[in-house]
Parts: sequence; structure tokens; C-alpha cells
Amino acid sequence: MKGFLDEIGKQLAGRWVSLLTVPGLLFLVTTAVAQSLGHTMDFPRAKDRLRDLVPDHGETLAPLVLAALVALALATFSGLLVHWLSVAIEEFWLTPWTVWPAGLLIRGRRRRWARAHWRYVRADRRREQAQMEGHARAAELHARVAVQHAARRNGIALTRPCHAGWMADRLNSCGLRVMGQYGLDLDMVWPRMWLLLPEPARADVRATRDKLSQACGLAAWSLLYLVVGCLWWYPVALAALIAAFLARSRARRAVGSLADLVESSIDVYSPLLAEHLGVALPHGYVTPAIGASLRERIRKGA
Repeated sequence: MKGFLDEIGKQLAGRWVSLLTVPGLLFLVTTAVAQSLGHTMDFPRAKDRLRDLVPDHGETLAPLVLAALVALALATFSGLLVHWLSVAIEEFWLTPWTVWPAGLLIRGRRRRWARAHWRYVRADRRREQAQMEGHARAAELHARVAVQHAARRNGIALTRPCHAGWMADRLNSCGLRVMGQYGLDLDMVWPRMWLLLPEPARADVRATRDKLSQACGLAAWSLLYLVVGCLWWYPVALAALIAAFLARSRARRAVGSLADLVESSIDVYSPLLAEHLGVALPHGYVTPAIGASLRERIRKGA
């Protein structure tokens, strides 16, 4: 037990240094340089001002040690602040907002989704008609058009949009698709499903979830650097905007991958869940009627 606890302590210490202290020190150095430049490109003056910040220790190391401790404390505080900001950003991206202007955004996304869906349905009907009439080339052309419109529609949302943001809608679509196909409540089923997943599948879910957390952390750092750039040196603000765009792109990919993994886990392992819960599968897979039985079993009358 002692060795086990010591190993956990080493891992936690390593993550503490990598996730908080090192990026925090880089942020402090960037802040000091930006403050010294002051929206200019006078690097020699900035070098002189940074040199003044280093204490002249003479024959004693006490001032340097104190300065190092202060820098570590500030770096750690910056890391903790970024951690709190990353949690807030994740909540902002994934929360199904209903307050203004969320309603305007939802209506706009629904109009774009309905237009793309209508175009897909029209192209698919034309494909079917061309096939019935024996026009193979026309059917193939309409099939390609239908695929393009389906891709545009799915790029907005896999189901009719219910939320203002794409990421919240992507997770909501996952639950709606699972309910429609299997009659399973994803929020109730997933904790039980997690117990049955093999370790490789769990590792994939954990890795994807970690990518989402990292993207939210990058977005939080970009906010701090944006403040520094606006206050002292504008190139830092430009770099922060690029980092924010990259963070949002990574978060979208992570949310999409996470939803795909969760939905795929339900597709593959829902029969195993039914078997462990003692529900027979006459057809070998979970149907909406069997899913309703599983919901009642899991809900336990609540």
C-alpha cells in the first residue's frame, strides 16, 4: 500500500508541474515581456527593464530564492485560475442554454437544418424516381447531390437542433438517436454500460474526454493571454485569438468523437447489458420494446 500511494504521489506531482506550474511560468514571462514592451517593438528597452526585475543578490541567495518562490506561487495561481476557467468554458460550451439570445440562435440553426434536410429529401426522392424509371446516370447524380445535402444537414446537427451551440446539440443528438433506435435512456444506461466495457474501449473514451479537457484548458489560457495582449502588447492578443480558434476546433472534434464512441458503445454492448440485467433478446439485439423494459428495470420505479 505504501508503494502504491507513493507512485500515485509521483504521478500527481508530475501532472501538477506539467499542467499548472510550467504553463504558468511561461505566462508570467510573457506578461513581463509584454509589459516591458508596452505596445512597441523596443526590445532593447524591454531587455533592460527585465534585467531590473532580477534581484541583485550579491553574496547571498536569499533574494533569488524568494523571487523564485514568488514566481512559483504566481505560476501555480495562474494554473489554478486557468483550471477554473476551463471548467467554466466547458460548462458554457456544453450547457443547453435557454436564455436570450439562445432562442435566436436555435431558430436560426433550425431554419438552416430544415432547409438542408428538405433539399436532401428532394434529391433522394428524385433518385428514387430516376431508379424506378430506369435512368441509372440520373439516379447516380441525384444520389451524389443527396449525399452532399445530407452532409450539410449533419454538419449543422444530426437531429433537429434543440440548442444554441453545436457541441451541446451533438451530445443531445447522441441521446436522441439512442432513444429512437433502442428505447434506452442514455443518462441512465451509461453508468451501467461503463461497467461492462472492456478496457480498450474505456481507454478510448478516457483519451477523448481528456482531449476535450485539454481544448478547454487551451481556451482558458487564450483568454488570459488576450487580456495581456490588450493591456500591454498587441501581438500577444493576435496569438491568443489564434489559440482560441484552435481550442474551439479541437473541442468540437473531441465532442464529436466522444459522442461517436458513446453511441458506438451502445450499439455494440447493449445486448451484453440486457443479458446481465436478465432481459431476453428474441432477435439478438435490443429493440425499443426491450429498451423500455430495461428502462423500467434501471429506473426501479422512480
